[in-house]
Amino acid sequence: MLRRDILLAEVEKLGLILARLVGLKEDGKQAEFNQLAEDTALKEYDIPLAELLEMPVSDFEAWLLLQPISAGKLDALAHLLYLHSEPFNVETIPCIQKILFIYDLLEQKHHRQSLDNINRRKQMEKFMVNNA
Repeated sequence: MLRRDILLAEVEKLGLILARLVGLKEDGKQAEFNQLAEDTALKEYDIPLAELLEMPVSDFEAWLLLQPISAGKLDALAHLLYLHSEPFNVETIPCIQKILFIYDLLEQKHHRQSLDNINRRKQMEKFMVNNA
């Protein structure tokens, strides 16, 4: 029960951070967005955001499979990467592939889906079909 409470508190905290990131991005505060995203990646996943973004997709997949990350934190990581990759362009294709891998992992390993993730997946897959 205590472990569940701790995980729930972590997910709630990440949800607040993601909401703040959305607000910063919508307000055009790119420097603050970048700093908070970097701080979040370091604090929550022990890896610099730049390293996550620059890591080849296959290395990212191998790294992620070795991490003891809860489903909630995986979902938050996907959202963080999604916010960073919007608006989609050719340069964000590797990031999109990483997000899609996280969604697959959430669905297959954790049996978890959400309407937001389903809609985002459709948007990304449509972009990939039109730009790959």
